[in-house]
Amino acid sequence: MKSRILILILACLLTAACGNGETRREFRSADGSVVAVCTYTGDDSLHAQWTFTDANGNPYVPGCDSLKVLELGSEGHPMTVVFYLNDHRQRHIQFHDKYMQRRSDGYSVDGLRTGTWTSFFPNGTMQSEGNYFAGREEGPYKVFYENGRPFYLGQYHDGHPTGTWEFYDEDGNLAGTKEYDK
Repeated sequence: MKSRILILILACLLTAACGNGETRREFRSADGSVVAVCTYTGDDSLHAQWTFTDANGNPYVPGCDSLKVLELGSEGHPMTVVFYLNDHRQRHIQFHDKYMQRRSDGYSVDGLRTGTWTSFFPNGTMQSEGNYFAGREEGPYKVFYENGRPFYLGQYHDGHPTGTWEFYDEDGNLAGTKEYDK
């Protein structure tokens, strides 16, 4: 209980005034692995100067040239962040709450999803994982129940389901299949 209270206190060091009229706020994930710091003047924390690091002070997203916080939560914590990488990709991370538990994570190029995109339940369990190429689903796609068991599994090709998709009940038993044209 004491460690939970300590984490809660560390999770959001509310407004700490800097000597030059700026405000600095710090947010930490419950496990301390992500640290987000914003420094801003006035009430505009959305357009603040933000930095994200790991618990050791290293960049949270290596190769990040800059970032933009697109959405703030009710307590001023970052909810949606785009990290602009030095290889011309963007990494999009959404957080569930002020403890910065990841909600979704994936990359894009020129505004189109590319590579693996993953989403998570509030408890940290993976909710889904799918691959994208030029903004369209491509390859394996998995969706899970909150208990971690598969909900359905299938394949995409050029944005369309293909082959045999498997559907499961919450206990992990195969409940049915569906065939899609290849």
